[in-house]
Amino acid sequence: MRFPSLGLIGLGAALALTSFVSSASAVVTFDQNLASGWHQGTGTSNGHFAVDTEANGVELGLRASIRKVGAITPTGNLYIAPVGIKEGVALWNFEFSVNPGSLTGTYSLLTITGPGGVLAFDPKIIPDNKPIGGPLYQNSENLAFAFLGGPLNFNPYLSGVYTFDLKLFSANRELLGDVSIQVNAVPEPSTWAMLILGFAGIGFMAYRRQSRPAVLAA
Repeated sequence: MRFPSLGLIGLGAALALTSFVSSASAVVTFDQNLASGWHQGTGTSNGHFAVDTEANGVELGLRASIRKVGAITPTGNLYIAPVGIKEGVALWNFEFSVNPGSLTGTYSLLTITGPGGVLAFDPKIIPDNKPIGGPLYQNSENLAFAFLGGPLNFNPYLSGVYTFDLKLFSANRELLGDVSIQVNAVPEPSTWAMLILGFAGIGFMAYRRQSRPAVLAA
């Protein structure tokens, strides 16, 4: 997103400090389709979400995806994403879906914890959430976007572990739903292969240097 972050961060901090009443039963499933569907409009399809399904039609979803490619297949609620940058942002996105169902007056809180810090905000107020005009709201975000990467001190080139926790509250601060995922950002397999070959090459050269005097002495 490209918009000022002060209001967003301030609201998130206020919500993070607000006490709430816990009552959600948290029926969480992994690697699932959203019953609400995926309407965000990035061209990616439904699926591979961690989903919390509650009463009154409440459904929360989180997942990680490769930017402009598609969702990452998780193991439980763990997603392995590649480090690096393309078109000025990280190679991977996080994607959320909030459906308050038949309930009104709700608000959500997305808390992101990473190596550079913690950020909490209400994703409902992101301007380009999809679909527009209904209670359901969804989006695909990137930690390298200015309003996220700045407070988190995010570096897309570095490996790291990121936890995303999405909660939905009623107007009287009752917890209605909660789902979380973990994203491990690591070098791509091809990068690991190059590093391993590089280390192997260094080891071979060191071996040759050590063995050469013995050959000459013979």
